[in-house]
Amino acid sequence: MGLIMGKNVAVIVRTSPFNTLKSVEAFRMGVGLTLEGNHVDILLMEEGVWNAIPASSRKIERPDPDQFIQSLEICGIGAYVDTERLPAVFHPKIREGIRGKTKKELVQMIKTAEVVISY
Repeated sequence: MGLIMGKNVAVIVRTSPFNTLKSVEAFRMGVGLTLEGNHVDILLMEEGVWNAIPASSRKIERPDPDQFIQSLEICGIGAYVDTERLPAVFHPKIREGIRGKTKKELVQMIKTAEVVISY
């Protein structure tokens, strides 16, 4: 049997961590996609940029995405936040392991992805 190459997958997180579990599910699913040899990038855009900032899971009454975000780098997943959408005052508070990119750079990543999944 030959080596099966995975796909280049972009997972777009457009929802904030405050009103839904979708963002945590996107992180969890991104980790799972690597099991089949896919290259995964998680792109925090629109309201999803707020996932880049640490928040008390008890205060927002949602699961803490930190356990998944910490796993991203271990799994070879790139995590990127739209720094143009995130107010500049929060840039120094971006979680470790998440890198800033412009919207134009993120759109280019979406264009080159073989599979795009939006949350």
